[in-house]
Amino acid sequence: MSKRLSRVSDDRRSAPSLMSQRKGLSEVVTTLIIILLVLVAIGIVWAVVSNILSEGSDQAGLEQFSVDINFLQASVSGNDIILTVKRAAGLGNMTGMKFILSDGSNSEEFTQSTGLTELQAKTFTVTPTTFSPSNIKTASIAPLFIRSGEEVLGDVTDIYTFSGSSSGNNGNGNPNTGVCGDGIIQTPNGNSITEQCDGTNLGGNSCTTIIGGFVGGTLSCNMQCQFDTSQCIANVPTSCNGAWSPPEDSGVLCDGTPLPNGCTAICICEPGFSATGTGECVINSPINEGTINSVWNKIYFDSQNLPKSQVTMAGYIGYYVNFSNSPEVACFPITFADYVTETDISYLRLEDALGFPNIAQNENYQIWQAQNCGL
Repeated sequence: MSKRLSRVSDDRRSAPSLMSQRKGLSEVVTTLIIILLVLVAIGIVWAVVSNILSEGSDQAGLEQFSVDINFLQASVSGNDIILTVKRAAGLGNMTGMKFILSDGSNSEEFTQSTGLTELQAKTFTVTPTTFSPSNIKTASIAPLFIRSGEEVLGDVTDIYTFSGSSSGNNGNGNPNTGVCGDGIIQTPNGNSITEQCDGTNLGGNSCTTIIGGFVGGTLSCNMQCQFDTSQCIANVPTSCNGAWSPPEDSGVLCDGTPLPNGCTAICICEPGFSATGTGECVINSPINEGTINSVWNKIYFDSQNLPKSQVTMAGYIGYYVNFSNSPEVACFPITFADYVTETDISYLRLEDALGFPNIAQNENYQIWQAQNCGL
């Protein structure tokens, strides 16, 4: 009996110990389950966050990438479409571009494998075959660029709408209105440039009707709205330089001021001069003049009188400039010219091969096609 009581007593004493062990084991299991649940939750949250971060990274990459190309000018020239475009500032490895031409019913695409660097402008010529250039209504442009190692076609960044007829003979506009490239001849236009022509609008002229002694050929208009006579045919040698300096080429009887015995020869004059039709070459007037606004780095100056047009300013490269009411008396070639839209002002860079120009604010300048600046 005593042994049975002792065993019962021992069992009663051991019961709390077993319960304590079971309780401790349960707590461990519960803790492990909680840890596992936390890990699973962390995994789920991380998967969601990772996707968001990945999408955000891709979006950030797209936002940092920017290839924006715009039309500066477009025109019809015979069977060709002449398109001048410029790339804006922005990141991205541009590999080319695609032009889409449309006549309203038909369209044709042209891929150019030439990319543009930031702020670079370039002119392209394309020839549609599915419709007549005379019927063209719009030209669109979209960039090609590299993304994730593959070439991608971007969205259309600009659309140019053509107006007027294909002949471009849209007549003359009112003075001090319009711009070079609108197909209308203004004398001068809104940028103070006297236009001889505009696009395919030659004002009814041809090689044989303009001064220069041409007997035929094809007259065209350059990007500065001046006659391009490079395809005209002359009937006399091209040695005229504005001065009579024997021996002249055969067939040139006089050059510069007519000789006392009379001169009837028609000379083809050097750039910046025009033939009078009687053997005389006279210098053309300055194509632009005004007042210097500011000078920097000794070879740059800007002016509110310069054309506010990137196309027109680009045409000034290779021309010449001199100064009045200034100690500077030399004639300087223009090595760069541009219009900055952000500041709404144009500027020039001068060649310094013979030394820096001695110019300052409020002095006057004149821009010439002739390399002697009329001196």
